[in-house]
Order: sequence, then structure tokens, then C-alpha cells
Amino acid sequence: MTDAHPSLIAHWQELNAQADAGTITIPADVAKQCDAACVTYIAHLRQMKRDARGLTEVKDWGDLPSAQALRDRFLRLATGTDRSLDVILQQHIDVIESMRMLFRRYFDETADTDDRTSANISALAPEN
Repeated sequence: MTDAHPSLIAHWQELNAQADAGTITIPADVAKQCDAACVTYIAHLRQMKRDARGLTEVKDWGDLPSAQALRDRFLRLATGTDRSLDVILQQHIDVIESMRMLFRRYFDETADTDDRTSANISALAPEN
């Protein structure tokens, strides 16, 4: 999973660069819906991270070496390595955040354009 994370981030960074260059566009309403889905998914992933913290509160599993080894194995799956649950969840959050950067640009830019157009029209309109 750790190998996929940089390439996914790079993929979304490349899409952002293409959007900067004007080679791809996303309709503002579609971008807004995608952003909303990202927000929901990020909230879900963050809740999973909070829930996963409970996995690190390990109680003694007994005196047998096999019980202690099993406890330690489960603990490593939860936290402390580059392949543990907490790291993988954060990697997913990072990817979704990079996706949001792409989607937000379209409805942020639309709002900025609307504000500028409104200001230009107001400047041209006679005082009432």
C-alpha cells in the first residue's frame, strides 16, 4: 500500500496541473458533488482512525510467549509500522484531500468569476 500512495498523490497532482493548464475541466456542479463525497469519506476515514486507536490499548494476553507474540502482532497491525492501519488510513485521507484540491478549484473559481463579473457590472451601471 505504501508504494501506491505516492503514485496516487502524483496522479492527482498531475490532474491539478492539467487543470491549471486548461487541458481538463470539470463542471462546477459536478466538482461540488465530488467535493461533498470527499468530505463525507474523509469524515468516515477519520472516524475509523479514532476507532482504531482503541486497538492500541492492548491488555495483557497472558504469560505464554505465544499469547504475547500474538498481542504484539496485532499491535503492529494497528500502529507503529508503515503498513499499519493508522498509516494506511492517513494515506487514504491524503489522497482524498488531493482530490478535493482539484474539485474545489472549479466551484471556487466559478464563485470568484461570478464575484468579479458582478463587480464589473456594478461599476458600469449608473448609480440608482
